[in-house]
Amino acid sequence: MILSLEDIPWSGGILSFLVWLAQSAVFYFVCFVAAMNAIDDYTRNSALKVPMMWGVSILSAGLMFVLNYRPMALILVMVVANWFRVAQLEKKMANENPPAVINKALYFVASYGYIALTYYLNLKIRLLVVTI
Repeated sequence: MILSLEDIPWSGGILSFLVWLAQSAVFYFVCFVAAMNAIDDYTRNSALKVPMMWGVSILSAGLMFVLNYRPMALILVMVVANWFRVAQLEKKMANENPPAVINKALYFVASYGYIALTYYLNLKIRLLVVTI
């Protein structure tokens, strides 16, 4: 479940909903926008992009677990936003001098793998902690 009753305004307090909303915004900008764009700028079309992004997913999932954030809604937003992010990168690189062509398959495998691993690892960490 994305929201519990405590997160819905007027049922569990508007403050808890605002905290959830602020956490979502922070995770979106830190774990999606900053991390993925920084790695894209650094690696470009290199195959090093995949292990770097997948490695950063461990840090993102761990941070989400430590701050007790459940990323279901954020993951859905990231999946949709990633499609537009890669299209924007493609246009940006085509306008460079000299024009560059991005390897779309590499970008999609790295970025969607990052998103999926972040969600999977977050769930896995939660299950491991609950069963211990």
